[in-house]
Amino acid sequence: MKRNSKVWGLLAGAAIVAMLVGGTAIASNMGFKFVPNVGANSFFNLALPWNQNYAQAKDLFDDLSGTVTLSKVNADGTLTNWFSGASTSQNYAITKAEAYIVEAGPSGVNTAVIVGSHDPNYTVSFAAGGFSNAAAPYHQTFTRANQLYNDFGTQLGATAISNIAKVNTDGTRTIWFAGASSSQNFTLDLGMGVVVEANTGGSGYVWPHY
Repeated sequence: MKRNSKVWGLLAGAAIVAMLVGGTAIASNMGFKFVPNVGANSFFNLALPWNQNYAQAKDLFDDLSGTVTLSKVNADGTLTNWFSGASTSQNYAITKAEAYIVEAGPSGVNTAVIVGSHDPNYTVSFAAGGFSNAAAPYHQTFTRANQLYNDFGTQLGATAISNIAKVNTDGTRTIWFAGASSSQNFTLDLGMGVVVEANTGGSGYVWPHY
């Protein structure tokens, strides 16, 4: 069985109210432990530490007890979904600095412990005209969408990134772009990934962190 779907809400400018979903993280000189707290029947875009031990979607899915679907954002804006009973062709590779969309079932997802560390030498690339689901470092310095978006412009050039988006708890997205209203300036929640739509794109992005 295969389920691929288009990323929802692709029209930049649709103002959607974001609801906070988060968890707790513990930092040490050994790395991070993050406990996601995803409410029943809701969504969360889970950023993984850049160094972690997951190889494929099934590995992460099995650790996230209560998850119904675990989705990868593809470069064309579609989703590849892993779920119980999915075909082996959908068991996508877990990629460094990439986030994955968790859809929780009726019990929520609140017992998993994500463990890993940051790689300060790794830089992020965004292919021209494509989508990426970027895993923000747990100790990033930014707290708001406009700060991250502006830094993309500073490091990669003003035309590099078209927009960035937060996946809301109902599966819709809140999108930030140049000229967006202040209500769309979403909070960069702890452990949250950011969907990035590139324009000209760029490489060598250094994500600021503490």
